[in-house]
Amino acid sequence: MSSIKNSIFTNVNKTSNFFGNINKENSFAEKNNEQKVNKIKSELHQDLFWTFRILIMFFKLIGLATFDHRIVIYKMRTSYTFQFSKLGIVYNVVLSSLMIASNYMSIPFTLNSDYENKTNLTVGIEVVQTVLGALVICAILISYCIDQKSLVRIAHRLIIIEHEIGRLYDLYHPLRRQRIFCITIIVCILKICLLILLLFTEILAFRAGPVSWLTDVLPTFLVGWLLIQYFLLVTVIQTDFADVNRAIQSLTRVNTPDLRLQPLYQTRRIEVNNSTVYQLLQLQNVHYHLCEISEDVSSFYSLPVLFGIVFLFLTLIYNSYYLLSSLLKTNDTLGYKTLSNTIVWIIFLIYPISLLTNRITRILIEMRKTGNIVHDLLNCAFENETKAELVGTVVTYLVILMQFQMARVHRLDSNVTIQGDI
Repeated sequence: MSSIKNSIFTNVNKTSNFFGNINKENSFAEKNNEQKVNKIKSELHQDLFWTFRILIMFFKLIGLATFDHRIVIYKMRTSYTFQFSKLGIVYNVVLSSLMIASNYMSIPFTLNSDYENKTNLTVGIEVVQTVLGALVICAILISYCIDQKSLVRIAHRLIIIEHEIGRLYDLYHPLRRQRIFCITIIVCILKICLLILLLFTEILAFRAGPVSWLTDVLPTFLVGWLLIQYFLLVTVIQTDFADVNRAIQSLTRVNTPDLRLQPLYQTRRIEVNNSTVYQLLQLQNVHYHLCEISEDVSSFYSLPVLFGIVFLFLTLIYNSYYLLSSLLKTNDTLGYKTLSNTIVWIIFLIYPISLLTNRITRILIEMRKTGNIVHDLLNCAFENETKAELVGTVVTYLVILMQFQMARVHRLDSNVTIQGDI
């Protein structure tokens, strides 16, 4: 009997040790996963911080960021504060004055320049393009001075939203932030490469110099970066909307084997508790602030983007006319250098417009998706009987309220009648 008891105790100890080792391994694995996630967060935060800082300095240089910014470190977290700056206004006014003064050099240069397929029409179009480009640059720079407070408010609200989403970080997939970093790098590199290629083809085709670049390249360069700045802001807001939608979907707590969130219509039943309601209220607050930011961004960029789009389309029409008129001529053939320059010009003009229109379409789709997700969540959270009971209860309270209102009105009418008789 003693041997049997000893063997039983030995097996029990082995079993307990086995499960204890499993628990230790699971806790160790959870700690490792948490450390990896925190490491990814810190590295991604540093990458986004340096990218954001470089972009701000670049936009300050070209006059598309007139505000003053400071780096704030609080509780081991790095953030930004934005302030109104008079120096930025003075800088933009100086740039506008220099752009207007450059017409005294660029217009005579345009009239005296010689190139293939030169006609009076092309010369007139280029003079108009030169004057219009200078006016568009001045309008954009002055609009940044006038609406500087709106830009500062947008920047502050974006920082606050990023902190709010950071507190809800466990509710959504972290790769969204990494996509913002990759998209920003790729878009900026492609823009710089297109600019270098355009200048190279300008030198090959027309032996153009800095004076020639003032007439067409500089206005197109500034308008293009204006649209890219708008594109980057819309990208951040669209990513935040996507994170909110994923956070709402993650409230189902049902995941597929490939770690993707399961659609709500595939979930039979969702338990709604106080924690879920609290998280929904937080997400509602974030969504409301994102809608306000979207409205502010749209209002701020409406006028500068209007000026920029008009200039880009006129330049695009001129380059298309120049290309088609040269190709349709039977006597003269267009050289491959001029042809390549015209094609690069068209790509350079279409690139920021296509980026912006595509991103705006995506953010509209993401904003509409929120209502559908919330509707599906409510359908999964309540059964048909519960919905019927809720509707019945609401209708009953409305009927009672109407009866009280009617009784109150009838009593007032009776008092008025009695007083009239007296």
